[in-house]
Amino acid sequence: MASMASVNIGGQQMQGDVNDPIMKFKMLVPRLKELLQKVMLQAAHVLNQNALLDSCTVRNPDVPVQRFDKCLEDFYAICDQIEMYLRLATEVITQNIDAQRHAPMPTQQPVTQVTQQNFDTVGYVHYINQVRLQMASAQELHDVLVECARRIGGDKPVQQPPS
Repeated sequence: MASMASVNIGGQQMQGDVNDPIMKFKMLVPRLKELLQKVMLQAAHVLNQNALLDSCTVRNPDVPVQRFDKCLEDFYAICDQIEMYLRLATEVITQNIDAQRHAPMPTQQPVTQVTQQNFDTVGYVHYINQVRLQMASAQELHDVLVECARRIGGDKPVQQPPS
């Protein structure tokens, strides 16, 4: 069973699966906002320092400046993580849609403890048998199509890809 967590994001209490990519995305958004603000402030500071240097009003800035490239690198790192989690979420949703389409009843992972059986789910062994039947049907359909192509092609032998 997936672990559930309660997370405080932006003053709102949210509950969700710790392994859920959407939940991880939501947890990264406040950090992204913070880093964006930091990048903008750092960019403004660097532009101001460069303008002062260009106008020859300040010869040598003695204020220690945090590196702009470091701030930008942190911002891009969070952006990359967010992109990864959103792609993962898209993949999970696509996989769920495919599972609903091809397996009419949701599958259930094998459990080590004896629990009350949920009649809306299929056990893993039953799911494997269903997959084997689908694979046999797909092979049978493939064989029929190859035979059909052979007949249409005038009895020329059709090369089958190695299995």
